[in-house]
Amino acid sequence: MPHRRYACLVLGMHRSGTSALAHLLAELGADLPLRLNPPGPDNPEGYFEPAALVALHDRLLAAGGSAWFDFKPFALGAIPAEAARALLAEMAQVIAEDYPDAPLALIKDPRMCRFVPLAREVLGALGLEVAVVLALRHPSEVAASLARRDPMSATYAGFLWARHVIAAERDSRDLPRVTVAYADMMADWRATAARIRSLPGPWRVEDPADAPLKAELRHHRGLDAVETFGPRLGPRLEALHEALTGLAGADDAAQHARIDAAARAVMAIATRESDLLEAEYLHRRLSTPNPLWASTDPAGDRAALALLFDALHRAPAP
Repeated sequence: MPHRRYACLVLGMHRSGTSALAHLLAELGADLPLRLNPPGPDNPEGYFEPAALVALHDRLLAAGGSAWFDFKPFALGAIPAEAARALLAEMAQVIAEDYPDAPLALIKDPRMCRFVPLAREVLGALGLEVAVVLALRHPSEVAASLARRDPMSATYAGFLWARHVIAAERDSRDLPRVTVAYADMMADWRATAARIRSLPGPWRVEDPADAPLKAELRHHRGLDAVETFGPRLGPRLEALHEALTGLAGADDAAQHARIDAAARAVMAIATRESDLLEAEYLHRRLSTPNPLWASTDPAGDRAALALLFDALHRAPAP
């Protein structure tokens, strides 16, 4: 009888402590990919993520006319069918190459929040049983970290945080999962480790002798949502964050309903500000040096941006 194999997905917004969480999971027995992204200035301890798969995820988003900083939902249907099939086949191949016979594959990339069902389909076809660790960090801290790394308005960062965590939570409700708050993990990683061991898979029974997380690497703590995002968006992002962190105590229908209500409140503001969100997205695509994230039609996007600005100028005062 073939042995059971597992995949543990780390799902969370960029700059949410997903790398620190993945490091802890690796110390607890999860299998890292053979090809790791190297450390960088913003993650000196490393990203603990599969380099080849992350690059493929960027290509997948680009094929659908998107990028990691796109607020709009990702639609696989935006990719021509033949190209989509080729990308999915390549994804399966990359995972098989990076985790050959791994009993507990550790797969971390914040981009996956945008297409969890797609990732689940590929992993299931490879015979991997999927579990999830949801990484949560206060949106004010995420916005501050993004502003430092990728100059971005706090409001856009807040909406982007919401888009990622809402999708990741919604699309993993039927899976074994635990929710990890970044602040709690950094304060008591052993308690976090004990909760992670409730997930299926061959986890190590004993904690590592040395602390895998360094408190001095945590920045931007104790920030206020209203001060960061203003009196309209701030309280709604705070309510969403509280509802999501509540999953650690009760991952049930009542808590899901609370999350859905908080998500609707945030998305209602996003709908009213859709022109502003699209304008900032186009600005980022026109200014990024990364060819996979850059605009494929600069002239058209500049014209669209001009029209959006004109519409914003003409909009009635609130």
